[in-house]
Amino acid sequence: MIRGAAITALSAVVVLGALAEPGRAAVGPTDPPSVGSPAWADTADVTEHLGQLLPLDTTFLDANGNRRALRSLFDGVHPVVLVLAYYECPQLCSLVLDGAVRAMRQLEPQGWSLRRQYRAATISFDATERIDQAARKQASVLSTLGHNDPALWPFFVGNDASVRALTERLGFRFLRDPNTGALAHPAVVFVLTPEGRISRYLYGIDYPARDLQLALLEASNGKTGSFRDKVMMRCFRYDPASRRYGLFVARFMEIGGALILAIVVALLAVFLRHELRRSAGGQP
Repeated sequence: MIRGAAITALSAVVVLGALAEPGRAAVGPTDPPSVGSPAWADTADVTEHLGQLLPLDTTFLDANGNRRALRSLFDGVHPVVLVLAYYECPQLCSLVLDGAVRAMRQLEPQGWSLRRQYRAATISFDATERIDQAARKQASVLSTLGHNDPALWPFFVGNDASVRALTERLGFRFLRDPNTGALAHPAVVFVLTPEGRISRYLYGIDYPARDLQLALLEASNGKTGSFRDKVMMRCFRYDPASRRYGLFVARFMEIGGALILAIVVALLAVFLRHELRRSAGGQP
């Protein structure tokens, strides 16, 4: 009895000593990351809401101070590239915009022109920003794209309610550091259908022109683009794991099977024609 009590007491001392040991954390719930830390910034992420309709009656101010509803961006014909960016972002937002511009410029020689085949818009998710900031960023981006018409690519600002309505529908989560005022946010571009539904999310700061083209084709359901573009759309498929478009092997097998069948049918036709001619000529 005495020996058992001693062992129990000793075990309690060991446990208490382990809990009190400096630098050794007690087992328990994981503490949330501290504000401003890399782990905290990583919680700014995207939850995809594919197929969701944007809140089209939500209004924003364009760089000229005109109030416009989101529905003004959609004409039922052209897909839309939407970039969320705050205009005083020290780095990431500019990289996202640069990546979008780079892909757009690469598409132009292939017959994909902004405004003709698709539309673009940028909206700040910082509700404290002003239209003069939007105008400066717009001028810079259009200059890089090689254009100077503000109507080609409108830039907007909004109040807290409109920004929240849009970002929540897109599944775009951002965080403000209370110490510096900087915003932590993901790097993503949205491709929307001509009716204003979310069709595709393109991640990162570098968007291959082919991926943007395929996303636009997908968003328009093949209504935008040439016959060659539509054929290409059937041969590539979006891979959620890599977040890129890749060759659709099954489709190539279908095409290959169809080609083989066509060749076999053609050979049979030639053979039958030859046999008919021989029979008509009386040859054995």
